[in-house]
Amino acid sequence: MTNDELIAYCQNSIEERNYILFEEQVFSEIAPEQARMLAGRYSSDTLFMLPQYEIDFFEWLRTEDEAIWLDLWEDEVVAPYLVGMYFLPRLVERDGRGFPICDLLDNDNYFFTSVQMQDEEGKAFVESARNRFENNEPLTVAQLLALEIFASPIDIWHFAYKHNIPLRDAKAAVSQLVDDHALVHITDAEHLARFINV
Repeated sequence: MTNDELIAYCQNSIEERNYILFEEQVFSEIAPEQARMLAGRYSSDTLFMLPQYEIDFFEWLRTEDEAIWLDLWEDEVVAPYLVGMYFLPRLVERDGRGFPICDLLDNDNYFFTSVQMQDEEGKAFVESARNRFENNEPLTVAQLLALEIFASPIDIWHFAYKHNIPLRDAKAAVSQLVDDHALVHITDAEHLARFINV
């Protein structure tokens, strides 16, 4: 689709349902620069329905960690899975990071950025994990998590889902990294917000 066609598609969807619903084929064809264009064109009040792959993730989350799902979606004035257009560029990447879970109010946040691994211990841990990866050596869950965090921000739920790792193992990896002084775990949403640029 051209930019003009995409804008017309969005306008029609807004007029029809008051939010944008991208059909799967349309969503899969949106280029990153088009996603940035749309995010810039529409205000943060304009909502779009998460793509099906991300809805599948959140249905998994509802089963695996219902308290987190409720923290995110229970009090939504509108239907669950409607989010601001600001997040569209992140979601068209399809890199397994998805809609960031980083502003939980009733539960501890497990959202991590490379800034939280900037101490010498964190850099050394990432370098060691990178060497193992480049040499095709097996990685521990903590090493894999460190590499994912260093590559781009990610929450523990998307990490577990992306790599098919039990949540308890993913959270144990966080504890290991914290105990090794390789990671700073900021659980409070307000404090965490200072480190986030999604």
